[in-house]
Amino acid sequence: MKARIGIMPEELIRKRLLAMAQGLYTPGADEPLVWYTSLNAVSQVLCPENIRLLRLIDSEKPQTMTELARLTGRAKSNLSHTLKSLRDKGFVRLERQSGNTLKPVALFTDFEIISSSEIENEIRRVAQDREVA
Repeated sequence: MKARIGIMPEELIRKRLLAMAQGLYTPGADEPLVWYTSLNAVSQVLCPENIRLLRLIDSEKPQTMTELARLTGRAKSNLSHTLKSLRDKGFVRLERQSGNTLKPVALFTDFEIISSSEIENEIRRVAQDREVA
């Protein structure tokens, strides 16, 4: 389960989204679905500790947050905060079980960082064409 993560300036990310919404740009099948403005921004979410956590969730398949806390030795409140952040970024899913129990499911365990001048140039071209029209 590999996530392709793109790195592009915020201005181009915005232009890309606008061009997609206007039907002027269709992402390629191999284009990243998740975009960040810098490697630093990615590293804050995908630090080694969080990558280990995702891989542990994938291999051990804990059924509850309590079980995951036991496996990691981390407090449930700390895990809950981390998992919500990973969920918001699209790297983990929290499935509601019976009662108020959440089951963590890792969506990705491997990561590929893409910084593509081809994609950036295409976004610039589409945005420039739109401004000219």
